[in-house]
Amino acid sequence: MSNPLRAVSLLLLASSLALPACKSSDVGKAKQRKVTVKVGGVAAANAVSANVAEFDPNADFSLDLDAYGGERPDEYAVQQAFFNQFGALDICVLNEKERTKSDTQLAGDVTMAVKLNPKDSKPFGINATMPESYIEATALTDCLRDATAGAPYPTYDGPPVVVEFEFELDPGYVTE
Repeated sequence: MSNPLRAVSLLLLASSLALPACKSSDVGKAKQRKVTVKVGGVAAANAVSANVAEFDPNADFSLDLDAYGGERPDEYAVQQAFFNQFGALDICVLNEKERTKSDTQLAGDVTMAVKLNPKDSKPFGINATMPESYIEATALTDCLRDATAGAPYPTYDGPPVVVEFEFELDPGYVTE
Protein backbone atom coordinates (compact mmCIF):
# COMPACT_ATOMS: atom_id res chain seq x y z
CA MET A 1 0.00 0.00 0.00
CA SER A 2 1.46 3.42 -0.91
CA ASN A 3 2.02 6.08 1.74
CA PRO A 4 -0.76 8.49 0.53
CA LEU A 5 -3.25 5.61 0.47
CA ARG A 6 -2.15 4.52 3.97
CA ALA A 7 -2.58 8.10 5.23
CA VAL A 8 -6.12 8.26 3.80
CA SER A 9 -6.95 4.88 5.35
CA LEU A 10 -5.69 5.97 8.76
CA LEU A 11 -7.60 9.25 8.46
CA LEU A 12 -10.82 7.37 7.65
CA LEU A 13 -10.26 5.00 10.57
CA ALA A 14 -9.58 7.88 12.96
CA SER A 15 -12.66 9.77 11.81
CA SER A 16 -14.83 6.68 12.26
CA LEU A 17 -13.86 6.57 15.96
CA ALA A 18 -15.33 10.02 16.52
CA LEU A 19 -18.83 9.29 15.20
CA PRO A 20 -21.58 10.93 17.26
CA ALA A 21 -24.30 8.85 18.84
CA CYS A 22 -27.68 10.56 18.65
CA LYS A 23 -31.13 9.51 19.73
CA SER A 24 -33.88 10.48 17.31
CA SER A 25 -36.10 11.73 20.14
CA ASP A 26 -33.58 14.41 21.16
CA VAL A 27 -34.61 17.19 18.78
CA GLY A 28 -32.19 20.11 18.93
CA LYS A 29 -29.63 18.15 20.94
CA ALA A 30 -26.60 16.24 19.73
CA LYS A 31 -24.85 13.61 21.78
CA GLN A 32 -21.09 13.35 21.41
CA ARG A 33 -19.46 10.10 22.48
CA LYS A 34 -15.72 9.47 22.63
CA VAL A 35 -14.87 5.81 22.00
CA THR A 36 -11.54 4.01 22.28
CA VAL A 37 -11.25 0.61 20.60
CA LYS A 38 -8.57 -1.96 21.48
CA VAL A 39 -8.18 -5.28 19.70
CA GLY A 40 -6.49 -7.93 21.81
CA GLY A 41 -6.75 -6.08 25.18
CA VAL A 42 -9.01 -7.33 27.92
CA ALA A 43 -10.92 -5.84 30.82
CA ALA A 44 -11.34 -7.22 34.31
CA ALA A 45 -14.48 -9.25 34.89
CA ASN A 46 -17.13 -8.25 37.46
CA ALA A 47 -19.92 -10.47 38.78
CA VAL A 48 -23.19 -9.53 37.07
CA SER A 49 -26.18 -11.45 35.77
CA ALA A 50 -26.96 -10.23 32.26
CA ASN A 51 -28.30 -12.51 29.54
CA VAL A 52 -24.82 -12.86 28.07
CA ALA A 53 -21.91 -14.80 29.52
CA GLU A 54 -18.77 -13.29 30.97
CA PHE A 55 -15.35 -14.75 30.32
CA ASP A 56 -12.12 -15.06 32.24
CA PRO A 57 -9.55 -12.95 30.37
CA ASN A 58 -6.73 -14.79 32.15
CA ALA A 59 -7.96 -18.32 31.40
CA ASP A 60 -5.81 -20.66 29.37
CA PHE A 61 -7.00 -21.01 25.80
CA SER A 62 -6.54 -24.27 23.93
CA LEU A 63 -6.10 -23.37 20.29
CA ASP A 64 -7.23 -26.13 17.95
CA LEU A 65 -5.34 -25.39 14.75
CA ASP A 66 -7.77 -27.53 12.76
CA ALA A 67 -10.83 -25.63 14.03
CA TYR A 68 -9.70 -22.10 13.14
CA GLY A 69 -8.13 -20.44 10.15
CA GLY A 70 -5.68 -17.57 10.25
CA GLU A 71 -8.04 -14.62 9.68
CA ARG A 72 -8.59 -11.72 12.06
CA PRO A 73 -11.96 -9.99 12.29
CA ASP A 74 -12.56 -6.93 10.10
CA GLU A 75 -11.81 -4.12 12.56
CA TYR A 76 -14.06 -1.61 10.79
CA ALA A 77 -17.01 -4.04 10.75
CA VAL A 78 -16.51 -4.77 14.48
CA GLN A 79 -16.46 -1.04 15.26
CA GLN A 80 -19.57 -0.35 13.21
CA ALA A 81 -21.44 -3.20 14.89
CA PHE A 82 -20.65 -1.68 18.29
CA PHE A 83 -21.32 1.92 17.18
CA ASN A 84 -24.80 0.87 16.02
CA GLN A 85 -25.57 -0.06 19.65
CA PHE A 86 -25.20 3.50 20.98
CA GLY A 87 -29.00 3.93 20.99
CA ALA A 88 -29.41 0.82 23.15
CA LEU A 89 -26.59 1.98 25.45
CA ASP A 90 -28.33 5.36 25.81
CA ILE A 91 -31.55 3.60 26.82
CA CYS A 92 -29.62 1.81 29.58
CA VAL A 93 -28.42 5.20 30.89
CA LEU A 94 -31.95 6.64 30.73
CA ASN A 95 -33.34 3.60 32.58
CA GLU A 96 -30.71 4.06 35.32
CA LYS A 97 -31.66 7.73 35.66
CA GLU A 98 -35.33 6.74 36.01
CA ARG A 99 -34.44 4.00 38.51
CA THR A 100 -32.44 6.45 40.67
CA LYS A 101 -34.89 9.32 40.05
CA SER A 102 -32.02 11.59 39.05
CA ASP A 103 -31.39 13.58 35.89
CA THR A 104 -27.72 14.30 36.58
CA GLN A 105 -25.09 13.12 34.14
CA LEU A 106 -23.59 9.70 34.93
CA ALA A 107 -19.86 10.42 35.06
CA GLY A 108 -17.06 8.08 34.09
CA ASP A 109 -15.88 5.76 31.37
CA VAL A 110 -17.00 2.17 30.74
CA THR A 111 -14.84 -0.52 29.16
CA MET A 112 -16.60 -3.38 27.39
CA ALA A 113 -14.45 -6.39 26.49
CA VAL A 114 -16.14 -8.48 23.79
CA LYS A 115 -14.90 -12.01 23.13
CA LEU A 116 -15.83 -12.50 19.49
CA ASN A 117 -17.16 -15.82 18.26
CA PRO A 118 -15.59 -16.34 14.83
CA LYS A 119 -18.37 -18.66 13.65
CA ASP A 120 -21.41 -16.69 14.92
CA SER A 121 -22.46 -13.04 15.09
CA LYS A 122 -23.22 -13.43 18.82
CA PRO A 123 -20.11 -13.06 21.00
CA PHE A 124 -18.90 -15.75 23.40
CA GLY A 125 -18.98 -13.25 26.26
CA ILE A 126 -18.95 -9.62 27.39
CA ASN A 127 -17.07 -8.20 30.39
CA ALA A 128 -17.89 -4.73 31.68
CA THR A 129 -15.61 -2.53 33.73
CA MET A 130 -17.72 0.23 35.23
CA PRO A 131 -16.72 3.59 36.75
CA GLU A 132 -16.00 3.34 40.48
CA SER A 133 -19.28 5.02 41.47
CA TYR A 134 -21.39 2.53 39.42
CA ILE A 135 -19.76 -0.79 40.34
CA GLU A 136 -22.81 -1.71 42.47
CA ALA A 137 -25.31 -0.67 39.74
CA THR A 138 -25.83 -4.22 38.48
CA ALA A 139 -29.02 -3.37 36.55
CA LEU A 140 -27.10 -0.72 34.58
CA THR A 141 -24.14 -3.05 34.03
CA ASP A 142 -26.39 -5.91 32.90
CA CYS A 143 -28.25 -3.61 30.52
CA LEU A 144 -24.99 -2.30 28.99
CA ARG A 145 -23.67 -5.85 28.56
CA ASP A 146 -26.92 -7.00 26.93
CA ALA A 147 -26.92 -3.96 24.62
CA THR A 148 -23.31 -4.66 23.61
CA ALA A 149 -24.09 -8.34 22.99
CA GLY A 150 -27.05 -7.38 20.78
CA ALA A 151 -24.78 -6.17 17.99
CA PRO A 152 -24.33 -8.47 14.98
CA TYR A 153 -20.54 -8.82 15.09
CA PRO A 154 -18.82 -10.05 11.92
CA THR A 155 -17.79 -13.67 11.51
CA TYR A 156 -14.35 -14.69 10.26
CA ASP A 157 -12.16 -17.76 9.80
CA GLY A 158 -9.83 -17.45 12.77
CA PRO A 159 -9.53 -17.92 16.54
CA PRO A 160 -11.68 -16.01 19.07
CA VAL A 161 -10.44 -12.46 19.64
CA VAL A 162 -11.13 -10.04 22.50
CA VAL A 163 -12.02 -6.52 21.38
CA GLU A 164 -12.20 -3.71 23.91
CA PHE A 165 -14.40 -0.62 23.64
CA GLU A 166 -13.97 2.27 26.07
CA PHE A 167 -16.59 5.01 26.07
CA GLU A 168 -18.08 7.74 28.22
CA LEU A 169 -21.02 6.32 30.18
CA ASP A 170 -23.23 9.40 29.76
CA PRO A 171 -21.76 11.94 27.35
CA GLY A 172 -24.56 14.44 28.02
CA TYR A 173 -26.04 16.74 25.43
CA VAL A 174 -24.93 19.77 23.47
CA THR A 175 -27.77 22.09 22.46
CA GLU A 176 -27.59 23.39 18.90
